[in-house]
Amino acid sequence: MKKRSFFKLFVSLGLSFVIAISLLALSKSKTYQSFELKSFDLRLILRGSKPSQAAILHIDVNDASIAKLGRWPWPRSYHARLIDTLVECGAKHVLMDILFTEEAGADSKQDELFADSVARAQIAYLPFYFLEDKVSTYPELERLFLADITIALEGAAEALKTDVEALRPKFQAVKRYVMDLAMKDILRRTPDISLDDLFAEIEVSRSWFLFPSEEGYIRDNFESQKLSRLFADKFAINYDKPDISSLPEFGMLSPPVKAYIDSMKASGFVNAEPDPDGVMRRVPLFIKYEEHKIFPQLAVAGLLSFLDVKDIEISKESLTFQGAAIGNKTKDITIPLDETGAMIVNWTGKWETCFRHIPYHFILDLQETRLRLSQQLNQLSGNELSEEDKAVVRYLEKSERELKDKLKAAVEGRICIVGLTATGTQDLGPIPLQTNYPLVGLSSNLIDTIVSESFIRKAPWALNVFIFFLTALIIGLSSLFRLWRSLLLGIFYYAVFFLFSFLVLVKRGIWVDMVGPTGIVALGFTAIMSFRFFTEQKEKFWIKHAFSHYLSGEVINELMADPSRLKLGGERKNLTVIFSDVRGFTKYSEAHPPEEVVAMLNEILTAQVEVVFKYNGTLDKFVGDELMAFFGAPGETHIHNHAITAVKVAVEIQAKLKILKEKWLGENKESLSIGIGINSGDAVVGNMGSAERMDYTIIGDNVNLAARLCSAAGGDEILISEATYAQVKDSVKTTKLEPISVKGKTNPVSIYRVVDLS
Repeated sequence: MKKRSFFKLFVSLGLSFVIAISLLALSKSKTYQSFELKSFDLRLILRGSKPSQAAILHIDVNDASIAKLGRWPWPRSYHARLIDTLVECGAKHVLMDILFTEEAGADSKQDELFADSVARAQIAYLPFYFLEDKVSTYPELERLFLADITIALEGAAEALKTDVEALRPKFQAVKRYVMDLAMKDILRRTPDISLDDLFAEIEVSRSWFLFPSEEGYIRDNFESQKLSRLFADKFAINYDKPDISSLPEFGMLSPPVKAYIDSMKASGFVNAEPDPDGVMRRVPLFIKYEEHKIFPQLAVAGLLSFLDVKDIEISKESLTFQGAAIGNKTKDITIPLDETGAMIVNWTGKWETCFRHIPYHFILDLQETRLRLSQQLNQLSGNELSEEDKAVVRYLEKSERELKDKLKAAVEGRICIVGLTATGTQDLGPIPLQTNYPLVGLSSNLIDTIVSESFIRKAPWALNVFIFFLTALIIGLSSLFRLWRSLLLGIFYYAVFFLFSFLVLVKRGIWVDMVGPTGIVALGFTAIMSFRFFTEQKEKFWIKHAFSHYLSGEVINELMADPSRLKLGGERKNLTVIFSDVRGFTKYSEAHPPEEVVAMLNEILTAQVEVVFKYNGTLDKFVGDELMAFFGAPGETHIHNHAITAVKVAVEIQAKLKILKEKWLGENKESLSIGIGINSGDAVVGNMGSAERMDYTIIGDNVNLAARLCSAAGGDEILISEATYAQVKDSVKTTKLEPISVKGKTNPVSIYRVVDLS
């Protein structure tokens, strides 16, 4: 590799690898990750919807149901009727993605009806949620409260050496948090403890002296803490294996009301944090509650039963459902977890196109039809039925059968998920495939991802590093090619990479980092092209400026594409030199005004230059009325045919001069003729002169011979040397002339007059 090319490659590789390393270092930053998340969304959007493999039915609390059943929230007797109907129609599980953390209110029978229905069904799962207390908001302040729960705001500020106003917003929140933890700890050890005993235990175990305000808070929250304890003891999963540190952890929860805790089969949380850009992409499957207790997500709670999972195994990188029943076989399902302990959801598609949906009110229609039938029969009881009455009864009986058959076909054997989808509800948010998506769909997509085992996992760090450096290498190597080829290579590589990153995500569930390679291609190509512009382009501009006066545009473009073909300083090449001289021009210039002389000379020289450039020759110089040009340098344009090209140029110049003569005759001007001499052979060609001024020219004995032949040529005559004749004899008609003696040659030189081209 030439030294100049090696330097260009070294700089280009250096630039691309510096960019790759920089992007690797930035890959954990928030800005970088926000772009990477969007690239993930783009790939899912391009993929479109995928078929669901899970037996799921969405029962939607939609606009139509609210219009028919009335303003939300509805009486809980509606939910009781819903559960009863779903059980009758063969539902496998019912996930109520609706919170029931507060009692129904004045009508306590509503809770009783719903609780009884849940107890009878034993397939209903009611959710809870964790309170936002998973980390201490102010550890230093927490330690102060642990030492003295009654410490005043001013005293805490002084102890912490901070401003009172700055501490005020956090003061009460941290204080309540510490008291909640104290109650929780005591209730975990003695769940049936009374309130009075709790006060006594707190004062002893914590060495606290409680003021009325602290006692009031504990008294107000005692029952809710007991309920949380009851809920945790009943529904939390005991997991005493060591490694659950990767799971997210919360300390406080808000359970359903006690009537439902006593009656339901299982429960799960509905917490799900969107990514920093607000888009929901992942969900934790389990959350750590206490040292050896974990809670499942609502859908996971149902799935554990639906798949008859024998045990679960949790590690930092995965979670395994052991002995899960899939179809007719039992297998372990290993679910990859990300760095937050959550599963990345493989969304099936937009809400309207994925899974089966039934409006909530459609389920209740069966009960309404039965009620109408019962009322009709009661009204007619003991009376002789008329034909009209019989027709009404038959219609209601038929409607009831048809409706039940439809519901059974839709519900039987499925996991039914009930949730809000109506316009204006708060349970909507963005997912990768849709801006306004009912988040009840999180459960169905979670179930489908697990059942179909279509998991998405981040690519290993080593694979991303390899792709980063491979991209840097390819972009760096592209500098070896011409600009347009480099651009095509960059576009082609990125298209292949994009297709690769898309296919491995869609087909293999591997999330390859796309922002880094994209940045390397874009920034690397920009940096390298900038470098090339300030080096190669500068050189090309110099070539174009330096040679534009004596090279054709085609030859200049050839040199600009590969400047290495031009060896500055001179090189020996085999080429052909042509001299032309205007005969009788001195006499003509003496007899005519200067303006006319210059105009005539310019017209003759312009005609000749046009022909020289037409055949991509190199114009060396003008010496008065004499023109010098050569063929075969620079570049490779005439490397094998410079002799015949020079002869063609000479013939065409003489033909053009005949046209000019006719023109001059019509203008009553005196005619002039041209004599042309051509010789072929080795000569030194290159930029010659001083550092301040150089000319691209040729020197050597063969150049001098061409000049002597031009001097010997008569008007309208073309003389060529023996060396030129040897190369063109099969293509040119010539007449051999008597050898002539020329200055610098001992022996006479054989010459030929060109008659015409063959």
